[in-house]
This record gives sequence, structure tokens and C-alpha cells, in this order.
Amino acid sequence: MLTNTIEELDPRSESDPATVFEDSLSTIFSDPRVQHGEPGKYVLYKSEELGDFKLRLADPDPSNHSLFSHFVWNAALQAAELITTAEFNVAGKKVLEVGAGAGLPGIIAVYCDAEETVLSDYPVPEFLSNIQTNLEINLSRSQLARASVIGHEWGQTDDRLCTTRAGAFDKIIAADCLWMESRHDNLAKSVKTLLARDGELLAIAGFHTGRDKVAGFFDAAERAGLVRVKITEKDVEGAEREWVRDRGQEDPVERKRWLAIGVFRQNGL
Repeated sequence: MLTNTIEELDPRSESDPATVFEDSLSTIFSDPRVQHGEPGKYVLYKSEELGDFKLRLADPDPSNHSLFSHFVWNAALQAAELITTAEFNVAGKKVLEVGAGAGLPGIIAVYCDAEETVLSDYPVPEFLSNIQTNLEINLSRSQLARASVIGHEWGQTDDRLCTTRAGAFDKIIAADCLWMESRHDNLAKSVKTLLARDGELLAIAGFHTGRDKVAGFFDAAERAGLVRVKITEKDVEGAEREWVRDRGQEDPVERKRWLAIGVFRQNGL
């Protein structure tokens, strides 16, 4: 099960009423958690192929809590799995992770022989320094030489990242970055600017904030000129099914078990 690959290293007390309540709900309703960890605490990602990765979660200023970079989301776990199995093959490629949060997919990309990996997030010090900390915890000196961190606000194509690295990245990863509808066009604009010719975007998101929001970004990507390669749905148990824009009235608990996995390509013409 996807959520079995991560555990909290600094969990709240088992007697904490909030913990007891959450665990009870999960047991009774088979309600998988979509987010993992607590601000300023550590989680452990466990990969059968690559080993264990210790990740610190950011402890942002309250004004930045709404960006939700202080959790690891199921979409990041799924991205890490796809990179590890080479279903999204990064070997020998220049990779960018946007909205990196704790940086798990980017770190896995380094381990899977990406030529270069750049991890980006909203340009505030507590986010960027936290990603750098996770690189230093998990990467060797030689691996650190192939990884870097940079701030980027989506849609700001006149910043340092976009002006110095336009068209530079063979692979871009966006894991659970799609819940802000007002930022869809900006995110698509950044991806379009930074993706190399014939480069690919991996965009993964859960349905916990609604299917319409996920579909909205896929539409934005195509409006920006990216070409849809495929979109599928996968649940936390590994079952797959066809992507459907509207499944009618979905059970809110069952919906949380599923992720949309979209791959888009930069038109090479």
C-alpha cells in the first residue's frame, strides 16, 4: 500500500485525543491519509529498492501555511515510486521539481541517476532552506554536486530560474500542486517555459480537494501548448483505471484513495 512507505518519526503521543480520533477514523472507514507528518517534524520514506530517506518538514510562518509545503502528500509518494521503477525515467536527464515541499521526488531522481536535479518551491527562506537540509541529510557529496535548490513563483517567467534555464529541463515533476485553481495557468506557463523540446511533465494529484481542480490544471496545460501523452488514475493499493473527468457523485472517503497521474509533453516541432 502506498501509504505504508512513509511513517512519522516524531508522532504525537498515542494518548493524544487528536491522534486517537484520526486512527479510529482510518480503521473504521478505511480512510487513507493523504498528507503525512507535522510542521518541523521528520518522516521516514521507505523504499524497497533504494533504502530509507529521512525528511524534515518545513515549519513555515503562519502566513505561508496555506501553501501546504509542510507535509508529504500521497502524490509525492506516487511520483517517487514512478521514478524509482523508471516508469517516469529520469536517468541521464535534467530534472526540475516544482512545488517541491520536502523534496522527496527530487531526491529520488538524484538516486535514479538524473544528470541534474533542481528542486524549487515558493521563494521564502523557510521552504528553500528546508529542502536544502533534506538534500544534505540524504545525499552523498557526489550526489549533492548534481542537485540544487532555487525559489520560483509560478508564472514569474522573468525570474532567475526562467531567464537562465528556459527550455533546459527534460523532465518536470509537479506532485500535488494542482489544488489552487487560481494558479493553474501560472504553473502551466512556468512548465511551458522551462521544459525542453520533447521534454515531459509528470503531474500527480489526489482528488481530496475535488476532481474538478485536477481536471482544471490538465486543461490549463493543454491551453499552454503542452500535449497530453496519457492520464490515468491509481489508488493507494496500486489498482489502475481510466481517467474520467466526471464520475458523478463520488463517495468522499473512496475518492481520497485515488490519484490522477498525467504526463504531458512539450511539442518538439
